[in-house]
Amino acid sequence: MTRSRFAVLLVVFACFGASTLCTAGCRRSAAAKQEPTVKIEAYYPFNESHQFIGDYLKELEKKYPGQVAVELIDFRYPEGRERWMKTGLSCAGVFINGKTTYDVTRDGKTEAVNFIKRMGTFWTEADMEAVIAQLLGRPQESAKSSSKPAPAEKAEEEKRAPGR
Repeated sequence: MTRSRFAVLLVVFACFGASTLCTAGCRRSAAAKQEPTVKIEAYYPFNESHQFIGDYLKELEKKYPGQVAVELIDFRYPEGRERWMKTGLSCAGVFINGKTTYDVTRDGKTEAVNFIKRMGTFWTEADMEAVIAQLLGRPQESAKSSSKPAPAEKAEEEKRAPGR
């Protein structure tokens, strides 16, 4: 074998060995980084009237680091509108691990909570917290017994945000 062929073989084996080490290292680091247990996709027009919903949901990432991931999709813009249309929603809403409706048990009663439309009017922060606790396998913190805002709260909410 000539020196040049030996050098080529040596380079090939060195590259193969380096790529094997890199691949093994990449697999280990990917395995070490776990996917979040709760994935939230929120489809809203994140304008002045709806930004508080996005702000609240993003706070959940901080409250449950590494366990909750939130993506806000603003359907006022073409890319967001295209994604929103593919969901089948006819209004704004939140998907939690691919679903918009969850059964929540509080005070011994089970009720279906649908995370469609406006937070505070149709679903509450307590509803969201109950579902996250359920998905994370944690005991629920004390929550309101009803997922629906009281009529006075609902009327006040609608006064603050006309034209939802």
